[in-house]
Amino acid sequence: MRKGIMYRILQLNGLWKPREVSEVVNGIMNGKINATGEIVMTSGEQTLTDERISPTSVILFSARANSNFGLPFVKSKTKGKAIIGLEGLVGSITFDYVVLG
Repeated sequence: MRKGIMYRILQLNGLWKPREVSEVVNGIMNGKINATGEIVMTSGEQTLTDERISPTSVILFSARANSNFGLPFVKSKTKGKAIIGLEGLVGSITFDYVVLG
């Protein structure tokens, strides 16, 4: 497995065994798409570096705590990174994220 890959992926050479294909497809059907991460945010903006990000990706956030602030928002995206903004937070909080596309 490559660094950062949490679930089995198929080799790029196309020499797959039926068991490998079944494991990957079953993992996908069970939500194991290896598209998640976490970011610790403070107020302002921060760079999120993730090789799965592209200019057309959608990045969704989920807070790990309840408080009086909004969710982070994406200010810009390029290949491998995004600038993430957050308003009104004092201190820091961890968010889970998913990258799609």
